[in-house]
Amino acid sequence: MRTAGIALTLAALVLVPRAADAQLSFDARRLGMGGVSLGRDGNARRYNPAYRAVKNLSGGGTGAPRITIPVPLGLYDFFREHPINQLTSDPAFNPDSAAFNPIELMNIVLNPPIFLDIRKPPTPTNNVEFTIGKNQLIMNLGQTRVLIPDHSFGFGTSGRLVDMGFGFGGFNLSVMGFVHYDLSFTLDSALRSVLKDTVPVRPDSSYFIITDAIAQTGLTPTLSYAGRIWRPATADSVPGQTGPNANADDGVYLGAAAHYYFGATYGRGVGPAGFTVGDPIFGNVPTVLFDGLVRTSNRPNGRGIGADVGIAWISGPFEVGIGANDIGAELTWSDTKIQRILYDPNGDSISTTMLSNHVETKTKLPISYIANAALRMGTGTTVGGDVFNAGRGTVIHVGAEQRWGPFAARGGVARDQRKKIQFGFGGGLRLGAFGLDVGIWTHSPSLSDQRAMTMATSISVY
Repeated sequence: MRTAGIALTLAALVLVPRAADAQLSFDARRLGMGGVSLGRDGNARRYNPAYRAVKNLSGGGTGAPRITIPVPLGLYDFFREHPINQLTSDPAFNPDSAAFNPIELMNIVLNPPIFLDIRKPPTPTNNVEFTIGKNQLIMNLGQTRVLIPDHSFGFGTSGRLVDMGFGFGGFNLSVMGFVHYDLSFTLDSALRSVLKDTVPVRPDSSYFIITDAIAQTGLTPTLSYAGRIWRPATADSVPGQTGPNANADDGVYLGAAAHYYFGATYGRGVGPAGFTVGDPIFGNVPTVLFDGLVRTSNRPNGRGIGADVGIAWISGPFEVGIGANDIGAELTWSDTKIQRILYDPNGDSISTTMLSNHVETKTKLPISYIANAALRMGTGTTVGGDVFNAGRGTVIHVGAEQRWGPFAARGGVARDQRKKIQFGFGGGLRLGAFGLDVGIWTHSPSLSDQRAMTMATSISVY
């Protein structure tokens, strides 16, 4: 039975999150439009440095609010079902309870219940069937098999934590924090067949899952510039005007930033984990295998340079922009060590061997990019879309908003990182400086291919 236990443990390991969907947003306006930001806030300003020279739209139209405050109805629903003073004894979080389901718990961790779930995806059950013979082991994971990936999978992100500085005349000097982590897994064909296709475990065979994980953080002093490099002669002087005539925002904007990266921490681990069975399968105790290489920095010693660039063109009601971050961002870690971590099945122990010390290691930050376009028409209609990639796969958003005085209706579609089509719709009511927005969108939780539907609510302060 120890063989079955090891195989089941590996099955649990592969049920870690796949590539996360589009970045979590607390703005019901964006979620109701399928994730696109039709204003000049959000991803456009974050990933295209040219937009830092473009004024946010004001007034009724698609004006971006100064502050968006989420209304967390989902938390009320969650704590109604799981009282906060009983979490330690809640069967849903107690591994000793028959009601405990690690997949459901993982979905809660990966998809925090901030907003209200209208339709939850069915959670695969814990039921697992074993067929055991003298020289036979077959595992049927039941509904859980849908969670076994066909290709490499994992999760990660590349982002910036802070941005503190000052500026003058279009130039800005600041210090930003950066973080990059990426964890990926690959099942070998033999293990995938056992877990997903109910293929019997074969005598004298090995089964592996390959792990590749990297994490690096640090600070980056940044010198940036954003400004309008061309303005049409017909541009008037009425800020925010969006009619058919040229307006004060018309022109071509350019943005660029130069970074010097100071890496604070770095670590990377690569290696297989698995087991080997003998012949007969239950004749001997299976051999657990783990052999990994780990690189870590001895001290904060990463150094590198990189750049952001972006351009935006605005002509009356139409605008388009393209931006990219961390171009050429390669860090050199001058003082790292390389260790081998090996599990010894004979002594049932883990040994660590130093292979090299005080060596140089190079790493890269993934390039993030965005391309966006929007068309604002005088009837209160705005349509637009973007193509976005933050280092873990391309996401496409297309959305529209229609306003009638204080009322707004919104809708959109998106293709997420797993190439599944998602939908969003919603509306809003604005009274003076405040607005109440509702957005309903579909999404595929990281541990399921089936769509869930969630309702987001937020308050906008203009």
